[in-house]
Amino acid sequence: MTRPGGRGLPIFWQTLLLVLACLVMAQMVSIGLFLSLRPPRPDFNRLSDVADALAGIRTGTEDRDRALAVRRTTAPPPRGVGMLEDAGFTASLAAQLKVPRNRVRLYFEPDQRSSPQRVRIRRGEPIFFSGVVAAVATPHGWRVAETPPRPMIVAWQWRSILWFCLTAVLLLPFVWFFARRLTRPIRRFADAADRMGADPLAPNIAVDGPSELRVMAQAINRMQERLGRHLAERTAMIGAIAHDLRTPLARVAFRIEGAPDPIRDKVQADIDQMRAMITATIGFVRDGSGPDARVPVALAPMLTALVARERETGRTVTLTIDAAATVLANAISIERLIQNLIDNGLRHAGAVEIRLGRAGALAAVTVADRGPGLAPEQLERMFEPFVRGDPSRNPQTGGTGLGLTIARSIAERHGGRLVLANRHGGGLEARFTMPAEESLAIAPEIK
Repeated sequence: MTRPGGRGLPIFWQTLLLVLACLVMAQMVSIGLFLSLRPPRPDFNRLSDVADALAGIRTGTEDRDRALAVRRTTAPPPRGVGMLEDAGFTASLAAQLKVPRNRVRLYFEPDQRSSPQRVRIRRGEPIFFSGVVAAVATPHGWRVAETPPRPMIVAWQWRSILWFCLTAVLLLPFVWFFARRLTRPIRRFADAADRMGADPLAPNIAVDGPSELRVMAQAINRMQERLGRHLAERTAMIGAIAHDLRTPLARVAFRIEGAPDPIRDKVQADIDQMRAMITATIGFVRDGSGPDARVPVALAPMLTALVARERETGRTVTLTIDAAATVLANAISIERLIQNLIDNGLRHAGAVEIRLGRAGALAAVTVADRGPGLAPEQLERMFEPFVRGDPSRNPQTGGTGLGLTIARSIAERHGGRLVLANRHGGGLEARFTMPAEESLAIAPEIK
């Protein structure tokens, strides 16, 4: 249902065609049902059928839904509630059976309640459309013939139900095919919109499919362009502000050189903290403002090199590789993400344990420590800009509060996820997952 050039029919017309096609097919099956099935015969028993049943003669009516059932009893059957007895009918039945009148019983339900004639007569013979009970006395007891209770669903109704089920089975592949064609462009559109939500610099959404989706894709592409311009303007503004702030900070640092040592040290510490905050803010803004080339990145060698550099500086970092993996990512951004997690753990615990593994189709990197941990309600707040685990605002213990924010931004831009959780036995655990490209061999633990 897609025209050449990716211009599909509107969803309204596709839905209408689907409904009309199902309606036409259902009507065709109904017409076939009408032409192929015989109309249901009304169930009735003539007086001669009752006589044949009592005489043990096969009448050919046994295939009916309410064919007479024959049984033997020691006593004559009682007349049921609402059943009638007619002397003429009983005498006629006795004559057909060639037995005396007193050896025959005949009770029947009226089938024409509003008419004085309670039973239909055809060619001088009564016809019972409702229940009938007849009996004849034999040397071995009473032989009783009676209509069984009417079933809830009779044979012709079962055949109709079977045909309707067959219709549904025939329509199911047809409806599934059309539904797939109808929802496929919607699913592609949703996936593209989700990618754009994670990465504002992702490629534009393809303008194809039904006309409604094409209009939405064009609107979202225009919105993405405006967001891109907004990010660029914000980056330029932050850069200009940072440049302007560095100059007065340099003058303040120069002018306090002649101040007493206690005052100079305190002011210099404040200046250093302001410079660190400005640098971190600029890095956070610029991190998501430019395109990044993505290539296959093997996480095991990257983490091995990262841990080796940390150990060279005397930091306590261990790495365990359960299952290595390759991801499609920007290597510098992923390394920065892991480095931020390492710095955060070392700052609060002094030692970090890194583990690389797989979680199904995802590569999983866990950075854990044995620090004080966090309250459960604080775990998600740690990803907000300038929120720190150390409320004292000491730059030596709390940083600037942007490390985890930058790390989650990088993870989401790569289609991944970064979460924090308190570790069993104490400490904090940061778990980063993203789609893996391929699985590598299991590597030994690095102490």
